[in-house]
Amino acid sequence: MPSLGQDLRSIREHLDFTVEDIQSATKLPLDTIRSIEDGTIFSESKEINTYIRSFVRTYGRALKIDNDLMTQALDQEELGNYTNLLLKNYPELREDEPESIEPETDSEPDDSAASKKKKKKRSPSFTFAGNDDKSSSKSRSSKSSSQPNKPDVRSIDWAGLGQRYKKKRSQPPVWIISAGLLIIIIIAAAVIISQFGFFSSDDNVPVEPPVADVQEPSQNQDLTLDLSDDVPQDEAVQPEVALSDTLYLTVYAANGRLDPVRVWSDLKPRIDPYWLDQGVAYNFEFSDSIRVAGSYSNMLLFLNGNRIENFRGQYFNPEESAVELTRSIFDSDPRWATPAPFELPEGVAEPDTVMNRPSFP
Repeated sequence: MPSLGQDLRSIREHLDFTVEDIQSATKLPLDTIRSIEDGTIFSESKEINTYIRSFVRTYGRALKIDNDLMTQALDQEELGNYTNLLLKNYPELREDEPESIEPETDSEPDDSAASKKKKKKRSPSFTFAGNDDKSSSKSRSSKSSSQPNKPDVRSIDWAGLGQRYKKKRSQPPVWIISAGLLIIIIIAAAVIISQFGFFSSDDNVPVEPPVADVQEPSQNQDLTLDLSDDVPQDEAVQPEVALSDTLYLTVYAANGRLDPVRVWSDLKPRIDPYWLDQGVAYNFEFSDSIRVAGSYSNMLLFLNGNRIENFRGQYFNPEESAVELTRSIFDSDPRWATPAPFELPEGVAEPDTVMNRPSFP
């Protein structure tokens, strides 16, 4: 049965190369070269098929065998229908070629004719580094066999052999890059023009001043002057603020229990603690000033239902460690004198209970 490895061996011997010559040229281990020639690399080797094909193609390049022809021969070998394809250029090595029958002649063959029929040895088609061209194949064999370090098959970076072919393919064509840059420039220019209106025709249109719509008075129109319109708004009479003598500050436990809240007022000049559950509000009376201390984040303060905004940030007295409110704060705005429903922030419910402060003996 035809064998690809046997044909490689026949071509090597026909070219007068030794196994050591192939090993020196390809850097393949001798065991790998012998397994290629006896065919065991295809049936018994545990190497990946890609590595096996690479080894065989490297062997073929050393014998100057065409790469496409070697690839086709490998495909046939894998399919089990190899047909001595590598001996295409060596018909004299084919065993199935019929020998030509020469006519018998009475005269003895000439020495020159007999010499032509002899097989001519071909000189090696490649050179080996570190060897003299005039040295014999036997000397090359002894030199290569005396080398102590043999390269391992796994030490060869076969995957890196194809990287130089992939680099050219991975780079995009220049015209694609140029077209992409041109499109980006056009889009950027269109955005700038649309935003700043460099070529807008509205700038060249003269702007006419607006014409007031003047209506001529009719004969029947009432020409009575309303003198009240001539009074400036700043001089309009403002209603006087009329706060009662006794004011009531409402403390509302809106966001949690006040545990406790401490209150002092000029009408009850002592600090008393009060415990307010969430949803309960107490009214505390005062005349001129009142001080409140407690968990400010859980409470809201009201005067006549009007909420006092940011009372801690505006009216906190560090000396008393409490929020201090005085009558002068509410004299400037008339809304504090008018009772109103509780002004509650969004998400805060109305008080469940509103009562006057409990009396302590």
